[in-house]
Amino acid sequence: LGGLIRAVARRSVYLSLLAENPSALQRLIDLYHASPWIARAITQQPMLLDELLDPRVLFTPSGREQLITHLNQLLGAHDPNDAERLMDTLRDFKNQQVLRVAASDIMHHFPVAEVSDQLSDIAGALLHHALHAAARILLDKHGEPRRSNAADSPRIGFAIIAYGKLGGFELGYGSDLDLVFIHDSDSDPQMTDGAWPIDNNVYFIRLTKRVIHFLTTRTAAGRAYEIDTRLRPSGQSGLLVSTITAFAEYQKSSALTWEHQALVRARAIAGTPETMAAFERLRRETLMRPRDAAQLRREIVAMRERLRAEHDRSDSTTFDLKYGVGGITDIEFMVQYGVLRWAPEHHDLLAFTDNLRLLDGFTRLGLMATAVGTVLHNAYFTYRAEVHRCALQETATLVEDTQFRHHRKVVDNAWREMFGPQ
Repeated sequence: LGGLIRAVARRSVYLSLLAENPSALQRLIDLYHASPWIARAITQQPMLLDELLDPRVLFTPSGREQLITHLNQLLGAHDPNDAERLMDTLRDFKNQQVLRVAASDIMHHFPVAEVSDQLSDIAGALLHHALHAAARILLDKHGEPRRSNAADSPRIGFAIIAYGKLGGFELGYGSDLDLVFIHDSDSDPQMTDGAWPIDNNVYFIRLTKRVIHFLTTRTAAGRAYEIDTRLRPSGQSGLLVSTITAFAEYQKSSALTWEHQALVRARAIAGTPETMAAFERLRRETLMRPRDAAQLRREIVAMRERLRAEHDRSDSTTFDLKYGVGGITDIEFMVQYGVLRWAPEHHDLLAFTDNLRLLDGFTRLGLMATAVGTVLHNAYFTYRAEVHRCALQETATLVEDTQFRHHRKVVDNAWREMFGPQ
């Protein structure tokens, strides 16, 4: 507590605010004791105290469009070419919004799903503005990418695809962003239309690198996010940005089963509406492809065994929430199997990328027994709440072996029913 007091005391205005707002002071004390993560965040950035003053604002969720509008107003007050100010504004905004979510989480104003939705929407808003800022900077020098030199040639679209936790609306505190970048330029040489034209492929690589730079560079306010691009076609050896045609061909001819598992949780999160829609169509086409059920089961089980061998930290006294037998990954793999197995006949499943709504879809369509779907839903919900709690306590997602035994047993039983013994 001494570190927080010293940090607040450096700015007399915060001492006055807390003195004049006893309820805000009590919230600060409660949150400080409830979460080392919040205590550290406020100690490092006392300006976050502003978020604790009005409970009507603090505990009111904001949708993605509200966040985008709010951030647009903040950015509009500064020189659009000041990259350093842009990055500081993005980080300050993110830190403020995440603190609001964390406070609402700890004080039980948001359920687990709302917490993840909010954290995912915050990331979506930052990606939206980082992309627009990057494109504006390139526009001044290179213009926009076009299909030809004709004056009426259409512009080339671009999209950021969210995978993993962000794609599945399940982002946690401190989660990385798993991203893939695509554009709809052709393979033939095409150029931008500015004073210093460059090849479209070069343009989109620069655009992507600038977006990543805006969010991952460490400033006085820290990093906004870590970004992982290894889920792109061919992984680290592949191009940083793919044409949508090349992406589609890769999914059709070269992608492995685990890459289609990852596609279950993928969604277009920012970019040109037409390119985002084209990705969604490609995703549907890929996941609707009929598969041999026995081969699919073998490949998913093999990948599960590999992940467990590499990452499961469970032992005789602890349970790994993510990789342990009956844990989070088992549920995620069952959901992914279900989508790859049943989506060819049940296209409605492809409307969702999150595990909870997909589980609900399985039971609604009669593909999974209601009792099984319910216990998996409840177990996943409980595990995610514990993962959030661990993040706010700044502890590892290893729990005592005595915890969650009922959930682990029912998840393992469901796995055995679907795939056989682990």
